Amino acid sequence: MPGEPREPKDETDDTSRAADPHPAPEAPRTPPSTSAPASDPASPSHSGGDNFVYNNFYGPQYQGRVHFGIAGADERPGRASATGWLEGDEIDALLRSYVRPDCFDEAARELARTRVVVLTGPHGTGKRSGAVALLRETVGPSAEYVVLSPDLDLDQLAGRPFKEGFGYVILDRTGIAGTAGDPSADFDWRRVRDQLHNCRAHLVITTVHGVTGRPPEAVRHLAWQPPALDKVVRARLFHPGIASETVDRAVAGIPSGCPVGVVAEAAQRIADGADPDQTWKEHSGSAPQAVQDWFGAEEERSLREIAEVTTLAFAYAVGRRDFESLQNQLEQSLEPVYFTPDPAPAAETAGAPGAVGQESALRRGRPADRRRSLARNILIGTENQVYGSTTREVMVFADSDMRRWVLRALWRDHPTEYWDAVRSWLETVVAAGPDPGLQLSIASGLALLGDTAFDEVVQSYLDPWARGEAGETGQTIAVWVLWWMCLDKTQAAAALTLARTWAQSTHPALRGTALSVFGGQLGVTFPSDAVKWLWAVLRSGVLEKTEQRALGLRAWAQLFLAFVERREDAGIVLDALAGRIGKERRTRAAAYSATGLLALETTLWVFTVAEPFSGRPAVARYLVERPNETEIVAELWAALLCYRPMRREAQSALLVTLRALPAVTSDPTAVAERLSHALAAALPPVEPSLLVSEVGRLAASRHARATDSDCVAILLGALNRAKDSHPR
Repeated sequence: MPGEPREPKDETDDTSRAADPHPAPEAPRTPPSTSAPASDPASPSHSGGDNFVYNNFYGPQYQGRVHFGIAGADERPGRASATGWLEGDEIDALLRSYVRPDCFDEAARELARTRVVVLTGPHGTGKRSGAVALLRETVGPSAEYVVLSPDLDLDQLAGRPFKEGFGYVILDRTGIAGTAGDPSADFDWRRVRDQLHNCRAHLVITTVHGVTGRPPEAVRHLAWQPPALDKVVRARLFHPGIASETVDRAVAGIPSGCPVGVVAEAAQRIADGADPDQTWKEHSGSAPQAVQDWFGAEEERSLREIAEVTTLAFAYAVGRRDFESLQNQLEQSLEPVYFTPDPAPAAETAGAPGAVGQESALRRGRPADRRRSLARNILIGTENQVYGSTTREVMVFADSDMRRWVLRALWRDHPTEYWDAVRSWLETVVAAGPDPGLQLSIASGLALLGDTAFDEVVQSYLDPWARGEAGETGQTIAVWVLWWMCLDKTQAAAALTLARTWAQSTHPALRGTALSVFGGQLGVTFPSDAVKWLWAVLRSGVLEKTEQRALGLRAWAQLFLAFVERREDAGIVLDALAGRIGKERRTRAAAYSATGLLALETTLWVFTVAEPFSGRPAVARYLVERPNETEIVAELWAALLCYRPMRREAQSALLVTLRALPAVTSDPTAVAERLSHALAAALPPVEPSLLVSEVGRLAASRHARATDSDCVAILLGALNRAKDSHPR
């Protein structure tokens, strides 16, 4: 929304918000959308080095009836970024009827004393709301709260200029809190503590990693405990009009082991009038118990039954024929795990007609057996998906949440040999070039498996595929897996750390995969980190080949497009480029440095990236939806127009954008006037007179619709007025 607070700029870098490695932040579709560069003939050359993935997806995801993401099926997706300002309404929602756990007072005293405290413990214990509640208790309700990147290391924190009076949070920090035998750990924590004292700020860090060995003495690491669940329910139901009988039923129905966040959400639904029994049934679900019963049956499950659920876990919502083909391939991979091969037949009996006939009969019986076996499997069902005027039957789990629980049970119960066979099967499927729908399903299955076995997913699939060992299809799936993980708040930080590791690698394919990851959903989730690493890889010189360089430039354009499609503020992208170009203007003598030219080239790619379906430049929609950003867009365009080697392409991109406005807004003249006036003001005095004739000739040489001329005429009029106000 226009007017949202922007990310505060660090005083140590006057170039841009994103120039600092970790500035204090500001503020799939199925199938996912495919975006392409603008088709204008004068746009930057996009030949060669085509990226292997251009897809972005945002918010909760659906494949058939399966749900993936952190938001409920009936709720709107929350803010896209996992970092940035914590707004007042977000804090109020997080702390509504908050119940303090027993460890709260001790943590609050420590935060007030040292200005920093670390909360450790597994997911689902309420550390996020606890961190915010601690800051509100210590800093006060009127202070500003900022969520920082979980990928910050202690050295970066110790050198960060925190804002006085601000409250800072790092959620699910990926670095281990402290290790035994590490003499530098306590020293680094002491530096962080002293920096917060000097800046008069407060910081709460949460992490799932406990302290091994002796904990650091400088900063207290507290094991966070969730509040009593019955108190959480009663606090949410403490309203006039809610009968005590309803409260008692709600408390009695709390499922064992239920995370505190789930309990709070269910209690809120009950407070809004939902029936307690039905609410707990929906939140606890029948899926975990059904999966547990199926895997725990007295009779051991057969190879075929295990292959059925395994296939569906990775090939969800595919047609019956494709499903059976994939299942057959998996069974062949699993057979050595489940069966010991019979001794080779004697030479005199090996070719006996009866043996061959018996084997053939068994093979002929498999298809019919597979259909009957699927019909008997209570975990598996079918769903009719509508495609235009027809329907298509696809295979799904009987309950939408079973997929996650099946993968957990498979990982718990099956040995390494089984998972080696699954990896071999998936590698075969990927090598065959599956359609995008199956690729997306494999990616989501691996992301779900990563919630239970993250190391297995990284070592067996993501790292090899990101290196290109499974071709472009494997790289695409690796990108999608990390994007899926970004939609799960328990895995987002781990996905960020993995992408950063790839970006730092010397392997060119890993760097290329990292660029695509940061140019999509992960970049939307962690914008400051995305801008930092995209620029670091692009300017490092490792992208020497033309196609690799194009990959880096396209990643910047894709990140801008991702923000626009998600209707988020892409100012962090534009400010990063404007800051670097502005620094060049202040320091250069007569020509741009290599870094400045790179910033200009990146800007041109950003201004020519097109929306996937309309083909219109994304910057046109951004100007319509973010009028407060007009000045920075004009500033960047002025820099492009003043650089002669890019002048023609910049003029062309400007005309394409102006001519796209009538299709984007009902008042294109207002947007054109804002942009034209800002551009005229940003240009040096000598430029308007030159641009009037050049842009006029270029516009006249191209076919235009009747609605286009007004916007172009507005630009020419603004340039003429600027020319007249600065006579030679």
